[in-house]
Amino acid sequence: MRCIFYLSGENECLARFEVLNLLKAKEVCKDRQITVADFKDNRLERLALTHEVSRHHVSCDLNDLEEVFKDLPIEGSCCVRIVKIRRPDLNSLELERSLGRILWKRGCKIDLKNPDVHVRVYVSKRCHVGFLIHETKKKQFLDRHPNKRPFKMPCVILPRVGRAMVNVTAGNFVLDPMCGTGTFLIEAGLMGLRFVGVDAYGKIVRGCAKNLKFFGLPANVVRGDARDLPFRDETFDSVVTDFPYQRSTRLFGENLVEKALQEIYRVLKPNGRAVLVINRDIDDLIGELFKIEGKCYQRVHKSLSRRFYVCLKV
Repeated sequence: MRCIFYLSGENECLARFEVLNLLKAKEVCKDRQITVADFKDNRLERLALTHEVSRHHVSCDLNDLEEVFKDLPIEGSCCVRIVKIRRPDLNSLELERSLGRILWKRGCKIDLKNPDVHVRVYVSKRCHVGFLIHETKKKQFLDRHPNKRPFKMPCVILPRVGRAMVNVTAGNFVLDPMCGTGTFLIEAGLMGLRFVGVDAYGKIVRGCAKNLKFFGLPANVVRGDARDLPFRDETFDSVVTDFPYQRSTRLFGENLVEKALQEIYRVLKPNGRAVLVINRDIDDLIGELFKIEGKCYQRVHKSLSRRFYVCLKV
């Protein structure tokens, strides 16, 4: 199936990786906050950083839209919605009415409240026309906001981004060797994946276990050192973790990142992926062990920008 994925602007780079890796998709067209891709693995309900998905009909220039709508295949009632992406020059309401009028003149029934067919036109640099098949339920991520958990810590990854990171690895057995409050473990567990968390501090391990139980998940978390993980070689399909930031890293010693990377490589299966978050560039360290498939950025505040490394063990 070929679909249009309307990606979140929160982290478009990570959103694109999520679609392509989770669905084993092949990108055929790329635009701002849009990817058009072929895929067979229908796990759309797991997507986090995609607003919605539409079955692709055509991609065209803005001037060609009217001709497209003269032959657009419609069965049953329909409505047209324009999604403009960084196009302040465009009057979306006027364009919706214009395109809806074309369908109405063809004899199509227009139903704005409960149509059989939702026609989407995503207007970015180009126009991408499709039929809506999936919308991401965003309320679930608000319900799992870190502030609503029994155990809290500052500066944690939000659930929506955490789920996307787990999805980017596309693995079924997930390790977080520095699990903190358990964001990645919670998201993995709620998607039906196997997971294990490790943390160096007993207080954090107990807090993470409390959070997991709060969401009805097993407390699969143990106390341990990310530099010397208590697991056999090639145990896990994927690793997702958020490294302690610069000041916190010093509490573990200057070699935390280097040693943890070696251990992550050791316990990861061949062709397994790791998504690693850190607040500084470590391309050289990661490149010694992994193939870096991508690197995404997220500005948190003035003094903190996260780097998301998508790594493959080859």
